[in-house]
Amino acid sequence: MPKTSLHIGDVYALQERETGKWFTFQIIQIGEEWAVHIDLDYWSEKMPEEEDLKKMSYLRLNHHFLDNDITYCWAQIKYFPSHAKLIGNMVVQPLEECRGYGPWTNGCQQKMTEKWNQLPKEQVAAYKEAATVPRQTVIVGGEKVPNSLYGLTDDTLNLVTDYSEFDKLPVLTRIVTAQEHPQLIPFLERRYVIRELVWENCGREELDLSRTYLEELEISGANLRTIYLPQSMKRVTLRGKLSPDLRILSPKDGYFLALQIEMQDDFLPDVGLSKLTELRLSNIQEFSLQGIPSRFPGLLWLGLEGKPGNIHDIDEIAKLHELEKLTMDDLFGFSRDEFPLPDSLPQLLILRLNSIPVDVGKKVRKLYRDKVQELIVLKLRSDEWLHENLNNPLRHWDGSEFVPKSKYTKAVELWKDTRSRILEEAKRPDVAISDVKGIAIDYVEGFNKLDRRSQFIETEEREDIINAFEQIIDEAGLFEHRQEIIDVIDEKRNW
Repeated sequence: MPKTSLHIGDVYALQERETGKWFTFQIIQIGEEWAVHIDLDYWSEKMPEEEDLKKMSYLRLNHHFLDNDITYCWAQIKYFPSHAKLIGNMVVQPLEECRGYGPWTNGCQQKMTEKWNQLPKEQVAAYKEAATVPRQTVIVGGEKVPNSLYGLTDDTLNLVTDYSEFDKLPVLTRIVTAQEHPQLIPFLERRYVIRELVWENCGREELDLSRTYLEELEISGANLRTIYLPQSMKRVTLRGKLSPDLRILSPKDGYFLALQIEMQDDFLPDVGLSKLTELRLSNIQEFSLQGIPSRFPGLLWLGLEGKPGNIHDIDEIAKLHELEKLTMDDLFGFSRDEFPLPDSLPQLLILRLNSIPVDVGKKVRKLYRDKVQELIVLKLRSDEWLHENLNNPLRHWDGSEFVPKSKYTKAVELWKDTRSRILEEAKRPDVAISDVKGIAIDYVEGFNKLDRRSQFIETEEREDIINAFEQIIDEAGLFEHRQEIIDVIDEKRNW
């Protein structure tokens, strides 16, 4: 939309995609390339008319921790939603200077406000009180805990015999477990604010969450055959070995649901969900996209991440005519001529490619320039690079804005030397774990030295360094000693 077609005070209407309801926003400031917009309090199945402007005001947000807040930000004019309907113009109310930047509004705040207003008033009141009055404690399972505790693990779940004790924790939003708790699902069915369940090694064949109010589920369990989801579910993450018989049943058959699968042996079960909106596959080693468009024809977002790995039949993506966002990372095995052309993806808005074949990346940059709202193509890899780095767990540091090139080079040399020494040690019939620990100390002190003058090791880099060492331990077959060796690294590291 040309910037001259926007005027201060203009009110536009859009339909929120999941519910189909109409919401409105107002233009309150216009710059050269950006405009400030603010959400209004209109939310209806009926498209607003100009006479409805008299009843509209700024949307006041009170859900969760918010207290009568309003939301407004700068957004790029060139990405203004062209399908927005101009309703009319009304006076702009004075506000503080806008310092926030973001995308154009999509109705999520209006939708969230409606949901929050439908929750039981007693649970909302208790949530607000616990959130605004810090440092209060309650007794749960004989132990003193903050009443604003937001997450439970097995340590606390095992303390109680009656889950009604957890009603003392009104801000509770997350449960993490690796055990079977008979009271857990009934508890979730009466707690409206708990939004996330993480269940490792679930032993059930059937898991019925349909009467809960969960929004996110992360689960593993080789015996799982059927998972029933509630209307509220937004994201499901599957980890570990999956049954070929696994089916996921959703009220809208996956519409407006995100499914993330951490692949094992490149196996993707046919879980159903024919109206799935978002699919993200990680840990890919060798995988074909054949059949993905027929199983999930309505995908809006497709994310693919290699271990690294090879992806085949990439031209299948061209059949996803509704696709708006495509991301790929650490994937190879396809040519520049196989990658979909812009005309085949007419709805595509965001294209992010990271660590892909160099010839593909160069062609994509040329073809998709000015064809999408966001185009990111980084870390293009040559055949020579792949040959040298395919098994290098620190390869994603190459080209990182956070890791200097010289640090990356020395880090890889350090990892390779450590790997060589430990694998050599592991060949001996009487492996001396004390010697392996000595190599581990050399490894960690090497990174201490690299980080000494110009510090670059933050949380993500620290995890990478430890994961890279664990890969060596696993390759050497020293599984039973893994933790005691890692403990040496934790003791000696300065990062």
